[in-house]
Amino acid sequence: MKLLLYPFIFLLITTIVIAEEPDSFGTPPWQPVGKYTHSAIRESSGIVASQQFEGVYWTLNDSGNPTVLYATKQNGELIQEIKIHGTRNFDWEALAIDNKGQIWIGDIGNNSRMRFDLNVTVVKEPDPFSSTETTVIAKYPYKYPNNNVDAEGLFIANGIPYIVSKEQSTAVLYRFPALKAGEKQVLERVGEFAEARLVTGAGVSTDGERIAVCTYNSLWVYHGAAGNFAQIIKSKPWVLPHDFQGEAICFEGYNLYLTNEARDIYALPQFWYEKQWKLPPKDTQSAISLLVEQKSNGYKLENYRDAGIDIDGGHIALNVKAVGAEVHQKIVVPHQNLYQISAVMTRGPEYGLAELTVNGKVVGQPYDYYHPELIAGTLTVFGTVPLNQGENEFVLKNIGKSTESSGYKIGVDSYQILHASPFVRKYTVLGPFPKADANTPVLSVSADTPLDLNATYKGIDDKTIRWREVETRRSGMLDFRSNIGTNTGVVGYAVTYIYAPKAMDTAMLLGSDETVTVWLNGTEIHRKRVYRRPTRDADVIPCKLKAGWNEVLCSVEQNSWTWALYLRFTDADGVLKYSPYPND
Repeated sequence: MKLLLYPFIFLLITTIVIAEEPDSFGTPPWQPVGKYTHSAIRESSGIVASQQFEGVYWTLNDSGNPTVLYATKQNGELIQEIKIHGTRNFDWEALAIDNKGQIWIGDIGNNSRMRFDLNVTVVKEPDPFSSTETTVIAKYPYKYPNNNVDAEGLFIANGIPYIVSKEQSTAVLYRFPALKAGEKQVLERVGEFAEARLVTGAGVSTDGERIAVCTYNSLWVYHGAAGNFAQIIKSKPWVLPHDFQGEAICFEGYNLYLTNEARDIYALPQFWYEKQWKLPPKDTQSAISLLVEQKSNGYKLENYRDAGIDIDGGHIALNVKAVGAEVHQKIVVPHQNLYQISAVMTRGPEYGLAELTVNGKVVGQPYDYYHPELIAGTLTVFGTVPLNQGENEFVLKNIGKSTESSGYKIGVDSYQILHASPFVRKYTVLGPFPKADANTPVLSVSADTPLDLNATYKGIDDKTIRWREVETRRSGMLDFRSNIGTNTGVVGYAVTYIYAPKAMDTAMLLGSDETVTVWLNGTEIHRKRVYRRPTRDADVIPCKLKAGWNEVLCSVEQNSWTWALYLRFTDADGVLKYSPYPND
């Protein structure tokens, strides 16, 4: 397992790495098996496994990109770019393949619901080891039977394209009634999927017995009689929540492959989704890579398959026969703060009790890892503790077993260390304003003059607007849409005040979905032009708070669906206080 860095987890820097991870361990299903490294693959919006060329996977980019297919290896390494002649990429959102050696490109994206040139395009699957271009065989335009909808899911069965809509309320399966090249067809409505909605990708197994659809945070696998899709999509699906931000999905046999906007590639074995075992987060740090060998005892590095679990990956296994085995890890954190400590553990019939100590302090309660069935990937939240800036020592011990357990074994795969200082929960907000020049704030912000929260302003449509107090969701997310409005092409402001008992160095932890600017006590300290989903702690901004009340003002642009902000400060000692007004 490799160290993966994501916006919502701080950077772990390891200074002591004694044991290298064996290559034979492979990658477990909760970690990416690869990443598109070719710079031209900006956002994989479709994926299929070749049926002619072993080890080849095809992908493409979405709207506004060149008319190119990309052949890659499973790990994302580019094999070849294939230029497609005879079409354009208006909004390519899906990719499918049939058993006749043909690739189908879904120009089916319709965010505005106003497109009338939707189509599916067919090319002969080129040889990625000798070809660099190919030409469209046929193009099949279509329209929907009733309302125009958005779609990102496409698969081919018995030579017929099926399209899955991407809608808030439900996912609908449509099919072409016939294939007539160049003649616009009215799609037939096959039916609604049970449970699934906001589908971003779809795939069908070669035998027609399974349909998989994915969203940003879940996947559904429907199964039934081959080819009876109207019944299959009504069946009770296997459901698996994930944090992949899935954009595309395909079958290879009954195993699944997914891609996301971050250009990651995931491999999900059949039995894992059939059992609906919960996947731990991807943002974990390998326990093996952190191992301090000379301080540890009674352990071995064990492949999951050797442990009896048929997946890639491996863990550190503590002695199954006696208590007292322990493993030491050194974890370095860049900021002193309160952190939530979790670990990805193995459970099974011979697994016993584990205790975690951090910097000499026991964290939480001992956990019992007995389970009648072997299962890897169990995320355990041990507790919340302050960590020092720099090195911190983690010690995991086996300390006993439950009545049912046949042994004392403990298996640790990885650790997750997340900031746990509290989020700002109350703000005073203002907006929406028309979006001004990117470098010019709508409000006049000055280090010499605090904001006047009693002032009135002219917002969009010349409406008079005022500051008003709002509260975040439980998660700490400030939802501008519900508190300011649903307009797009606008900007909103949020202000909060932080009381520090003395001048102190800290780090602001911020997440927003689009372009954000932050002023601390009237001075701009952060500006980032970005388009992303709102994620906790995506930006880490070192800063200095003065003694007393500090004014924090944020502006966030709105150009799409979500419009949100997360904000907190590192606060290991719990001394900071937050208020929507100064001197409260």
